[in-house]
Amino acid sequence: MLTAIRQAFQETLSNLRSNFFHSILSVLGMIVGVAALVAMLSLIDGLELLARKQISANTTVETVVVRQRTTQRLDGLEVPLDTVAEISRPTMDSMLAALPFPATGQLYATDDITVPHPRTGEQLALRYAAVSLPIIEDIPAVSHGRDLRAEDEDGSRPVAIVNTLLASRLVGEVGLLPAALGQRLLIAGQEVEVVGILPAEGQEFYMEATLPLTVLQQADPAPSYSTQAIVHFTRVEDVRPGADFIAQWFGERYPDIERPVSTQAQLSQVEDLEEGFLLFRVVMGLLIGIAVVVGGLGVMNVMLMSINERTPEIGIRKAVGASRQRIIAQFLSESVAISTVGCLLGLLLGVLLSVPTARIIAFYMDQEFTAVFSLNTLAVVLIVALLTGIVFGTYPARRAAGLDPVAAIQRV
Repeated sequence: MLTAIRQAFQETLSNLRSNFFHSILSVLGMIVGVAALVAMLSLIDGLELLARKQISANTTVETVVVRQRTTQRLDGLEVPLDTVAEISRPTMDSMLAALPFPATGQLYATDDITVPHPRTGEQLALRYAAVSLPIIEDIPAVSHGRDLRAEDEDGSRPVAIVNTLLASRLVGEVGLLPAALGQRLLIAGQEVEVVGILPAEGQEFYMEATLPLTVLQQADPAPSYSTQAIVHFTRVEDVRPGADFIAQWFGERYPDIERPVSTQAQLSQVEDLEEGFLLFRVVMGLLIGIAVVVGGLGVMNVMLMSINERTPEIGIRKAVGASRQRIIAQFLSESVAISTVGCLLGLLLGVLLSVPTARIIAFYMDQEFTAVFSLNTLAVVLIVALLTGIVFGTYPARRAAGLDPVAAIQRV
């Protein structure tokens, strides 16, 4: 079979050299069709890559939140679990080491509490977020003071950063925001010093404070809180399999607990994006497929011309014992070879067209847009070449195999 394919390619290249312009014109439709297909796929892949980058920059789609399950449904009611999965720094480090995708992790706990105002004693309702350091999420830089640092995690000096609304309540109506720096809030039984103030982003609906997780861990008595893990993946495409791996990893670690943790990822935007681009690819592929069909008719024309010129040769081969299947295999191989040559020329033309087109689009969009050439595009081209050669080469091959050897030889 490999010998037949090699001979078919040699015969195809020989025919292209002897009938170059006629052969090229015959497969011109395929060259144009494949070039358009390659350019379309590369530009769509580039647009999808750009969209993914913009979504990643503006949302937390690369993030998976891992929460321990504390209840189970029994007899129609949610009842507490006797044992719950541990989400701690050693557990998270072990999970990240086993994770087959590049990612970073952070522990997180939050609660809504009331604290006394440090000067007036007035009760303030606020939401705190206790995090392990360093912070891996993208948060705004402080407008006053400093950010939380990795050394703050040792707990020797409990500190916190607050939002603008909480800072305003601390300094009063006539005070300046920087005056909130250095004031102390009583959180989890510990005095926490305000060292930074976050800038206001739009309307703030409640007061917030962010502090190291060690403030809660070192509190005496320890407050009741539930720790979560935030896993930040480097690539968006790793989020879904990464979330499945995390759930499986905790399931193997706690086999006696059914679904010991829950994983939450904001994948709706990515899924909608994938569905939209898939639909776009299918529609454009069907439209461009018309040009590919025209190219297939050109392949059929080349094969019929070749059979007409080689009729005596076919008759002699059949007279000396070549079987019908052998003749069909030979001409199908030649048909696939011709369509492959046409597809490769179309691939080259598509690459040459898509690169400058992407630069023009990037110039008018004022974005870092490039054409993306993936293995999927190459696979599509190879499949088109194979299917075109088989579909449009079957009739000429069967026609060659059906020639009468005596009548074919008489045409010498």
